[in-house]
Order: sequence, then structure tokens, then C-alpha cells
Amino acid sequence: MKEHRGISRAVRLINSILDNGLVLLLLLGLAYGCYALWDSQNLAQEATAEQYAVYKPQEDTLGFAELQALNEDVIGWITVYGTPIDYPVGEDNWEYINKSAEGTYSLTGAIFADASCDPDFQDFNTILYGHNMVPNVMFGSIKEFKEQSFFDSHPYGNMYIQNRDYGLEIFGLLEADAYDSSIFQTDVREAGRQSYLEAIRGHAVYLRDLVLADDDRIVLLSTCSAESTNGRDILVARLTDQIYEDTYAVEDPARPDYGSADKAKGWRDLLPGWKTALFLLLFVLTLICLADQWFCRRRRRRRK
Repeated sequence: MKEHRGISRAVRLINSILDNGLVLLLLLGLAYGCYALWDSQNLAQEATAEQYAVYKPQEDTLGFAELQALNEDVIGWITVYGTPIDYPVGEDNWEYINKSAEGTYSLTGAIFADASCDPDFQDFNTILYGHNMVPNVMFGSIKEFKEQSFFDSHPYGNMYIQNRDYGLEIFGLLEADAYDSSIFQTDVREAGRQSYLEAIRGHAVYLRDLVLADDDRIVLLSTCSAESTNGRDILVARLTDQIYEDTYAVEDPARPDYGSADKAKGWRDLLPGWKTALFLLLFVLTLICLADQWFCRRRRRRRK
């Protein structure tokens, strides 16, 4: 009998250790989830266009010149009307993945042009890169263009280069692999322009009817796709001498698409989906374990 009681106590002790250990692990996981929420929120805040607004090129201001004095790699400024894309543009293939436009280390990186492109945007095609971040910061709002209604209602933007403004006429949304050389090639010579435009047509999700002149220049805005590891979502625009009016500069709540891209859709947009799922799963499991322990203690007390 004493031996049986000893075994029972040992079993209860082991069960108690396992239960408490599981709860401890879940609490640690929950703490990590809270940290991930906080960290993602901070990263998103660091990458908002508002952080760079003081440097935006405007009449009678030294903001952009001050930014170039801080970082000589800054070559321009890109704005896509009706979206949060409103950033300075640097030039480098790898450095600005983890470096801000101010030249300091940052996990959010910066918008940058392919280093093999002409910094004055004189090439036929210039490729810009930016992280796909939530809630729609950096190039995160490119995914909004996958909705045809959004693509149709957001055709314009602006490029500031060589101390003057140029218009951006968005005419295509592409999906391509990051290693697809038919799209991700620079220094496209005159003889290869038609084949390059054919590649654009072949990768197009949406494409407006647009006839390019021989001296036209195009800009590609590329970001990671959430749908595949090496997938890229790409906006294609023509660089024009005509400056387009930013009709989104005046906020109009009556407009159907008001706030569709520049506002977060909810708390779940503050961090990547897998972190949200992990946080919620750990939270639920922790509640279940705590509730189970509470009921087990109550049963043991009643037996006594």
C-alpha cells in the first residue's frame, strides 16, 4: 500500500512538473508574441513616409538638399498618388536593404534604384526596389494594385530627379520571379526594347493601352510578393514631362476609395500574418492550460 501511494505521489509530481513546465513555455511564447507585436509596430512606424516628410522637395525649402548632404546616394523622390508611397530614392543593389535614406542602419531599408541604372534616369528602363511592409509602408501598397478597381483609379504619380518634377503614368502591374532576366534587366538597348516590352506584356496582370515613343523612359517599382518566396509584384510607369495633379492630396471621405491604401485596415495589419496566428494560438493554449490546472486543483480539493 505504501509503495502504491509513493508511486501515485511520484506520478502526480511528474504531472505537476509537466503541467507547470508547459504553462511556463506557453507564457514565454506569449511574451515573445507580445514583443513581436511591439517590434513590428515600431518597424512599421520607422518606415512610414511621414518620417521623411521634412526632406520632401518643395519650393523655397532646403529639405531635399539637406537629405542629400546627409547621404550622397539619394538621387530622387518618388510619389504614387493615393498611396503611402512618398519616399526618397537611393542607389545601390544591396546596401539599402538594411539602410535608411538618411544613411543609418535600419531593418526597414529604403527605396533604391538598381546600381547599374543611370542615376539621372536617362536609361530606357530604371528599376526601383522596396520592401513589402505592413501596414502599406515602403512598397507595401503595391499589392493594393492587384484589385483592378484600385489599379484603374490610381494611374498617376511623380518623380523628382535632376532638381525637377516629372510625371509618372502607371500603365501596368506585373507578376514575375525575382530571377526572371526578361524583366530584371537593365541597360536595355534600342534594339531590345520591343522584346522587353513583350516580356512586360507577358507578365502583366493588368495593362493599359499605351503606345511608347522611341524616346520614352519607363520606371519599374518592384517588391516581394506575399504569395510566393521568389515572387515579385511590379508597377510599371512611363516617365513624362507632363506633371499630373495629385487629386488625393485633398482628403474626401465621400470618395469611394478614400483611405483604402493609406489607412491600416485593422490591428492585424500591424504585423505579418504568421506572427498574428502564433500570438493568438499561444494565447488560447495558455488560457486552456491555466483553466485545466484550475479545474484539476478544484477536483483534488473536493476529494480531500
